[in-house]
Amino acid sequence: MTRADPPVRLLLAAFSGLLLVLIFPSPDVGWLAWVCLVPLLVALDGLPPGAAFRHGYLTGLIAFGGVLDWIRLFGLPAWVLLTAGMALFVGAFAAGVRVAAGSQSRRLLWAAPVTWAAVEVLRSIGAIGFPWGLLGLSQYRTPLVLPVAALGGVFAISALIVLVNGVVATVVLARRVTLASAVAAVAAGGIVVIAGAASPAVARPAHIVAAVQPNVSPLRKGDPQTAPALLAGLLRQTDQAAAAGAEIVVYPETALPEDLEVEIEARRALAQRARGAIAVVGSFLPGPANGLLVLDRDGAVLGRYAKRRLVPFGEAGLRPGRNGVPVKTAPGAIGTIICYESAFPFLVRGLVADGADVIALATNDGWFGTTAGPVQHAAHAVLRAVETGRSVIRAANTGMSMLIRPDGQIAGSLPVGAEGVLVASLPVGGPTTPYVRWGWLLGPLAVVGWLAAAAPAWAARLQREPQAAGLLVLTVVIPPLPWVVLRLGDVGGAVGWAAWLGPLVLFAAAGALGRGTLFTRRGVLISAGASLALTGVLVVVMRAGYAQYGFTVPFDPPAGGWLWGGLRLVVVGVAVEAWLRGAVFARAQQLGGWVLATGLSTSLGIGLHLGAAQEVLLWHLLTGVGFSLLRLRTRDAVGLGAARGFGDAAIYALAGLR
Repeated sequence: MTRADPPVRLLLAAFSGLLLVLIFPSPDVGWLAWVCLVPLLVALDGLPPGAAFRHGYLTGLIAFGGVLDWIRLFGLPAWVLLTAGMALFVGAFAAGVRVAAGSQSRRLLWAAPVTWAAVEVLRSIGAIGFPWGLLGLSQYRTPLVLPVAALGGVFAISALIVLVNGVVATVVLARRVTLASAVAAVAAGGIVVIAGAASPAVARPAHIVAAVQPNVSPLRKGDPQTAPALLAGLLRQTDQAAAAGAEIVVYPETALPEDLEVEIEARRALAQRARGAIAVVGSFLPGPANGLLVLDRDGAVLGRYAKRRLVPFGEAGLRPGRNGVPVKTAPGAIGTIICYESAFPFLVRGLVADGADVIALATNDGWFGTTAGPVQHAAHAVLRAVETGRSVIRAANTGMSMLIRPDGQIAGSLPVGAEGVLVASLPVGGPTTPYVRWGWLLGPLAVVGWLAAAAPAWAARLQREPQAAGLLVLTVVIPPLPWVVLRLGDVGGAVGWAAWLGPLVLFAAAGALGRGTLFTRRGVLISAGASLALTGVLVVVMRAGYAQYGFTVPFDPPAGGWLWGGLRLVVVGVAVEAWLRGAVFARAQQLGGWVLATGLSTSLGIGLHLGAAQEVLLWHLLTGVGFSLLRLRTRDAVGLGAARGFGDAAIYALAGLR
């Protein structure tokens, strides 16, 4: 096939974005996943990594703009920013494929699935992980493919889908079925067969379980005065579950707007009506925290769990939990998760690895309204069941509640907007899956696989430019060392003379190693104005995210007042940007182009703030990419300093709500 011209390539990339929208709920046309990336892969043929990133980014903008359409309920700016951030990962996939595949089109067959899996794993872990819209989730209603998740998690299904897309793209590009594409197609089919054969039916003890869906508006649940009416409704539904013989009853997230550890009478009333069943009840906990209590037949607390993965900007004022331990009960050990946490494969895998026999998932999707959000969210629970070989009891406040068997079969569900109680007999316990036993290897293997694929290209580049590579290493390592040493042992940052010496040393070292790359006379004013505007918009958007939940944070003067404190913020910001967007960006761009320069400088900026609240890390992801693009246009880094200093101070003030 003749390589497409630029307009056609862009249309192909955009078409892949549209197909990606269609494979998720709604419209939920899952079978399109097996060809959705073919247009993009064809468009990438022969492109350098930088151009490939731009095409992949276009695909990602369209895809996540559609998949995350429900985010608009929380404000248009939030939807725009999240879409722009998630599209970066599709751009990274596109650039990574071009680096790994090189000029040999047949290498696409294994470079594409390995790169996609690596990118998905990386965007699913860490404080800023957001594993929404993983490609494998599109197959939550496909019994033939679901067993693959028991071998390698949702990431294995994603890689399999990309492998098939690569086969089709290779045939299109070559205009014939090549030997390599035929072998890859057979391998894809073999993986499905092996996965199906490796997951035979296992006899397990079954227990009757129930999920309660009260269908109460989230706005009502936030008012403590409604607690008596809410409790009365839950007691009535508990009677229904008990009458059906339920041994485990799971209630939604924040089932009652109070601390049930204190409200002893409410606990006892639920336990009495449950008639001996174990109750898993959503409750506020001290901290304050969003939590679950596991109650015995007398209403005593057998175990408690505080939500560990809080929604960025959406759960201001709450403290995250630190760990989760399965709670031992007569029916079996119960692993507990709350809402957004069901999207994180490694978190649920860890619970089962620690001995959970069944997963209790409490959620409140009422904020999503009637959008695709509740259905998209529910799909994650199906994959968690298959990955771990454990039944999942999903109790949603307004829907969708679900009872899911270990093979992903849905034993019962309630739609959005309905009130009711689901009851079914589900398997509990049994052998764990390969994914539970070896799932921790997925991340390292995916990244190592991509590095192995990219090694020839990088080795050739390093051979041609060994001096540039060595200079980049020095630029990354040397400048921040004095500042890090000065800040050791002081979590809040260096004080006194060290508060000025550290950034000055960082600036001097960046200037020495990045000589001539820190600023331009024409660019400094442009980069200063544009970066201040960018950070201003981002701060307003993030404050608006908190305001949705009733939190307003004033921007108080920095320590030392606006004069000296403000000057220090500028000095620190200039030093950091001189290093990141000055010296590091220039040396990385010289070695590997603007994609490497943007990725490396942004990653280092995030690395400087590891351990901070996830809002801070998200801030440095967004501003790092934005500032890098400004640096690319203006060739200036110093002008970014004021925006870096004042912007970072603003986001730390917001993150202080944690």
